[in-house]
Amino acid sequence: MEGSEMTKDVEVLLGNPKKAILAMAIPTTIALVAQSVTNLTDAMWVSGLGTDALAAVGIVFPLFFIMVGIGQGIGIGAAAAISKRIGADNKADADRTAAQAVAYMIVASVIVTIVLLIFLEPILRFLGTGASEETIQQCLRFARPMVMFTIVFLAVGVMSNVIRSEGAAKRSMYVVIMVAVINLIIEPFFIYDYGLGWGMTGASLATIVAEAAGIMVIIYWYIIKKDLFLKFRFRGFRFDRLIAKDIFSVGIPAAFQMIVISLVSIFMLRILLMAGGDDGVAIYSSDWRIISILTIPVMGIAMGIVPVCAAALGAERYDKIKDAYNYALKISISLMVVVMIITIIFAPQMNMAFTYSADTEHLRGGMTDFLRIAALFLPFFAMGNCAESLFQSLGMGVRSLTSTIFRNFLMIPLCYAAAVLTSGLTYIWWGASFAEIIASGLVLIWSFYVLRGFIRRRSGIDRKPSEACSN
Repeated sequence: MEGSEMTKDVEVLLGNPKKAILAMAIPTTIALVAQSVTNLTDAMWVSGLGTDALAAVGIVFPLFFIMVGIGQGIGIGAAAAISKRIGADNKADADRTAAQAVAYMIVASVIVTIVLLIFLEPILRFLGTGASEETIQQCLRFARPMVMFTIVFLAVGVMSNVIRSEGAAKRSMYVVIMVAVINLIIEPFFIYDYGLGWGMTGASLATIVAEAAGIMVIIYWYIIKKDLFLKFRFRGFRFDRLIAKDIFSVGIPAAFQMIVISLVSIFMLRILLMAGGDDGVAIYSSDWRIISILTIPVMGIAMGIVPVCAAALGAERYDKIKDAYNYALKISISLMVVVMIITIIFAPQMNMAFTYSADTEHLRGGMTDFLRIAALFLPFFAMGNCAESLFQSLGMGVRSLTSTIFRNFLMIPLCYAAAVLTSGLTYIWWGASFAEIIASGLVLIWSFYVLRGFIRRRSGIDRKPSEACSN
């Protein structure tokens, strides 16, 4: 490849598409599990500071989600662009794309930091409308360090995707596990009086330190050890319009996808408050954590689709795109069918973690109903996520965003109608489940139609006979 020695990861990425999907999906799934553990430990340690602290984390979360979304957007766009160039045997252009992604990450970090430093308090007061003054102050203590170190969180999104773009998903997994372990160890020391005693500020700084340590490991691999495929070339650096188009055509829609998911969550909470009060929100938010964990394997497989199919696109191996996508669908749907059956059978036991106390025992029946109904959409969730990743791998970011909007916002009118017409939570759960089943099923059909048309155009089948002859 242009005089550069391929790494084993790149060889796998460009080889058998089924093996490549598994090689990407398994480490990515493990990394997502480790990330979920980090989120749970954050909540566990912060809970010791009281109700105000826990509420502050919930209020700050949408803002943090947007910050992470910007980094993920740039990273996903860069990953698709880099993998495509690796597949096209264009190592130099892949290196330039990686460097340009880092440059965009730095520029975005500066802009986001300045804007949030100016408007942070008004934003948090808006998000925390109705919260006590002490809760708002806890929000500020928690959010200010994150804003000051925005570059760390954006770098995590960009670099984790860049490293996966060359097939090195195991390296990314090692980093995420390391970050989780560091965060678990140092966070209580940063928070409580037996250590630094910095409270919410300490919780934020502990996460920043752990994430920064992960970034330093990736920098070490790329800059010092130099045992990865890509090389970040900043000497004589210039922004390339074609690279920018490739990154942002996928990256901007990907960032907006996370914003859409956040907005839909806000709408759903309001519907549940109207129909079921605090109990409705408690059932939904608690069981949704379980659903999020159950769908991690699908997320890992879907994230593997982007580099594998993008590399096949660059190599003009359209048969590999089709094979990789079909295989990813097969294993993800099969896994979710098994998970669905297990969840329906063991839903009461799964909910014990949230209903063991006398105060929450009355929620057990409602939570079991929700989990069993929600389990029905899990195979369809796999279809929708894989389809969106396929669109991203082909550079069709707007189609991926359209799919996300359709899948998420279809839930709102169905659930609202159920709340108004029946005032029963069970019907809301059915509305949410039907929305995912209908939307993801249609998105899957759409993805097959788009892929077939894309391959036909790229293969020249749609060209006029005269044009084919002249070529």
